[in-house]
Amino acid sequence: MSILADKIEKFILHKLLAEEEENIVLRRNELADELDCAPSQISYVLSTRFSNDKGFIVESRRGSGGFVRIVRIARKKKADRMPVMLSERRPAVSISLDDLDGLLFSLLKHKAVTNGEAIMLHHTFRALFAEIDDEPKRIAVITRILKSLNLRPNM
Repeated sequence: MSILADKIEKFILHKLLAEEEENIVLRRNELADELDCAPSQISYVLSTRFSNDKGFIVESRRGSGGFVRIVRIARKKKADRMPVMLSERRPAVSISLDDLDGLLFSLLKHKAVTNGEAIMLHHTFRALFAEIDDEPKRIAVITRILKSLNLRPNM
């Protein structure tokens, strides 16, 4: 199974790189036909090699109109990132999309949000960075969004 799993993983990674996007949408049945394997083998590769721990969010819908969306979360090493909080009482001076992706990754890891919620939040934050140039306004909107989340107490 590992040779086929490697082939499926390489194919999906190639698609991610070829699209030059941070996410792709695939049809599991079409992908299985193209790679000459069962759809369950695609599911296996997605669950083992494209997990949250490896920096991916996978959203899957089954059925005839089903699809698989794979979102790559760019995570930086803690040493490379600027601290978000300067002190316990002072507000953030700067926050990056990578900081927010790290937060979403942590929330996913602790099952405080679902994959779908994390994807939606990621795209919301990305749109905020594209549309709002004023850093204090952007931070205010992000803070309001994060405060309004009704996070599950599983953290």
